[in-house]
Amino acid sequence: MTTIAFFLALGAAAAWAVGMTLAKPAVRWVDPLSYTAVRWIVGAALAAAYGLVTNAFSFPGWGALGYAALAGLLDAAVGGLFYVLSIQRTSAHEATTLSSTAPLWGVAASVLFLAEPARWSAFVAAGLAVAGAFLLVHEPRGAARRRLAGPAFALLAGALWGIAETVPTKLALARGMSPALLLLVFSITAVAGTSGLAPFLRSRIPRKMTRTGLLYAAASSAAGAFLGWVLWLLALERAPASLVSPVRGSTVLFAFAYSVVFLRERPRRESFVGAGLVFAGILVITLLT
Repeated sequence: MTTIAFFLALGAAAAWAVGMTLAKPAVRWVDPLSYTAVRWIVGAALAAAYGLVTNAFSFPGWGALGYAALAGLLDAAVGGLFYVLSIQRTSAHEATTLSSTAPLWGVAASVLFLAEPARWSAFVAAGLAVAGAFLLVHEPRGAARRRLAGPAFALLAGALWGIAETVPTKLALARGMSPALLLLVFSITAVAGTSGLAPFLRSRIPRKMTRTGLLYAAASSAAGAFLGWVLWLLALERAPASLVSPVRGSTVLFAFAYSVVFLRERPRRESFVGAGLVFAGILVITLLT
C-alpha cells in the first residue's frame, strides 16, 4: 500500500469520526430518520458541487450506477439508520467502536467477492482493530445488566459499512465511475432509501426537527458524508480494498478522542488498552504490507 493511499484512508477515518461523534448531540434535537435524510441531502449537494468543479461527471454504464446505488442503500440508508438508533441508546465511544468492526467485514468481503489476495497481515490488522474495539466497550464483572439493542445496532451498522465500502464501491470504481459521481449516486440513493423506509418506521420513530438538529446534521454531512467519502474513494483508487479497509479501524481512535474531549465522556482504563490495540493494527497494515 502506498503512503498516499494510507494517509487518504486515515484522513477518511478522521472525518468519518467527526460525523459519527456529532450524531450523539444531534439525536437530542432531531429524529433518526430526519437526521439521516438531511445528512445525505446535504451530502448530495456537496457531491454535485465537487463533481461540477472537478468536471468529473460522465456516464460510466448502468452496471457502475447499480453498484453505487447498492452501496448507498446498504451503507448510508440502512447502516446509517442503525448507527443513529445505536447512538441514541448507548455512549458515543461504545457506538463508534462497535461499528468500527467494519474493517473485519471489509477484508472478508473484498477477499470473498473481489478475489483480492488474502494477505495474512491484513487479517491480523483487522483482528487487532476488532479486538481493540470490543475491549473499549467491555463491561467489568459485576456491572449492572443493560439492554443490548444499542450495541447490536452498532454491530449491524459496522457489518453493512464494511461490506458496502469495499465490494459495491470498488466494483463501481473498477467500471470507470468517478469518485464524485459515485458519491452523488450514493447520496441520492441514501435519501431515497431513507424516504422509502419512513412510512414503515414513522409510527415507531416520531418526527422531530429543530434548527439545532439540522445544523448538527449538516455539519456531520460535510465531515463524514462528504469529506470522509471523497478521501476514502481516492484511497480505493490507489490500493486494494483489503489493505485500506483495516485502516478504517482507526476511526475508533479518532472517535474515542472526540468523545472524551468534546462530549466529556469518561472511558475506563480498559478502553485505553483497546485504543492501543487498534493503533497496533494500523502499524501492522502499514509496515507489513
